[in-house]
Amino acid sequence: MYADGLNIIYTLVDETFVLSNNKKMKRFLLIASLFIIFILVSESVNALEVVYPKTDNVEIAAASTFFIGSTEPDATLMINDKPVKVWDNGAFVEVVTLNDGENTFVLESKKDNTVKSKTYTIKKDCKPANISVEKELEGFDEDSYIYAVVLADGTPLRALPDINAGRLTHLSKDTSLIINGKKGNYYRVLLEPDKYGWIDESKVFSQSVVKAPIPATISDVELSSDKNYEYIKISVDLKVPFIVKELGDENGLEVDLFNIGSNACDNEIFKSMDSVKNIAIATTQTTKVSKYFIELKHKNWGYDVYYEDNKLVIKIRKAPKIDLEQPLKGITIAIDAGHGGDDVGSIGPTGVKEKELTLDMSMRLKSMLEDAGAKVVTTRDEDVSVPLYDRPQIAKDSDALILLSIHANALPDGANPYEKHGTSVFYYNEEAKKLAETIKDTLVSELGTRDDGLRNRSFVITRTTMPLSVLIEVAYMIHPSEYTLLLDEKFRDKAMSAVKNALESYIIESVNK
Repeated sequence: MYADGLNIIYTLVDETFVLSNNKKMKRFLLIASLFIIFILVSESVNALEVVYPKTDNVEIAAASTFFIGSTEPDATLMINDKPVKVWDNGAFVEVVTLNDGENTFVLESKKDNTVKSKTYTIKKDCKPANISVEKELEGFDEDSYIYAVVLADGTPLRALPDINAGRLTHLSKDTSLIINGKKGNYYRVLLEPDKYGWIDESKVFSQSVVKAPIPATISDVELSSDKNYEYIKISVDLKVPFIVKELGDENGLEVDLFNIGSNACDNEIFKSMDSVKNIAIATTQTTKVSKYFIELKHKNWGYDVYYEDNKLVIKIRKAPKIDLEQPLKGITIAIDAGHGGDDVGSIGPTGVKEKELTLDMSMRLKSMLEDAGAKVVTTRDEDVSVPLYDRPQIAKDSDALILLSIHANALPDGANPYEKHGTSVFYYNEEAKKLAETIKDTLVSELGTRDDGLRNRSFVITRTTMPLSVLIEVAYMIHPSEYTLLLDEKFRDKAMSAVKNALESYIIESVNK
């Protein structure tokens, strides 16, 4: 009954979102729906509901799992005759150990003379892990190379021949590669002597077999600028692979171009620009690598490197001009409400979905930032599906300085939500580390949540180098007390206020530095 009631509310709200073009009305409906859900959760839970595991007969490849759900707040709950804590809103989260084979769990909720029960069968997958056989390197003749071209932009060049291996760089369409080996479905790409990358064979088109690599030639470097960016354009007669490295203290870049035979710009002296203090170029004939060292006058506020015909463009964002009294005034900030539409995200004990809370928090943050003078772009402002790769692109196309992705965390089987919980922030590029750290520290300080850490992860949303991008996990959906906080409108307000405060501190400190 309770779950059916929630589903009716979700359906009505979703339909109204679709029918209404009024953004204020949409926000009102979102807040109203969360309020109604909270009332139902707090006062009207009259059944034993389990949101995880999702079915009563599952197979799990872990030593433990957890039951997440709700019952009446003052009921007595047992799992296999072991007492389970029921929180004030009826939520419960209980970790259970799994033995090999089938495990039976009986959940029993008692109140007065009423007993509700559910039985779950969980099979622990105790099959031995698949032993991967190391594939032999299919070497080529010593003087035999395949020339191939990349089929699509953003193709990953990996450190090892494995889909889970780290990414060395992302290749542009029509980049020419020198291939001199193969393992399984991966080609070995020659970058320099004793340094290789690996690419999925389906991502390239083989053109020809040659006896020796044919190196590219760099003929010119052009410098230009506009209001927000400075450009270094390198003329090269062949699209070659490149790798960008962020140098220390967030104030420099090194761009390495591979398979370069000659560079007419070696040792050329360049005039400094508004943001670029110095450019040094050096090409090593033994390795065929041309290195561009770019020293900035300020911290790295974001960059992009891409091909424009046969010119490699290094695009560098200038430092923003700010008003110290209103540091967010005129700054464009993109907000990504995590999940949405068919992607509900994690689900709390009483059935509230992460996508609803992230949207609500994002809209609150949007209002606060706009009140502070910022220009705000959102990847979604209603309950719709937004493709993952579209989210950073929306921020990039809007010329945002910063991209914030708002989430509420969960854990996989085998973890313990009573041991791992709190607030964490994720980043990938060094340029965004200080931003992530400032947001995390401010949230923990102002909310009083557990510090769940600053984490470096290669997510789609964090990999983008422009805008500066971080992913914020405000608290855990599957930790009962933190879930209760997330359902509290005042807490969500306080959390987003902390994010705004962190942005102001970060921008002032970065510009002053």
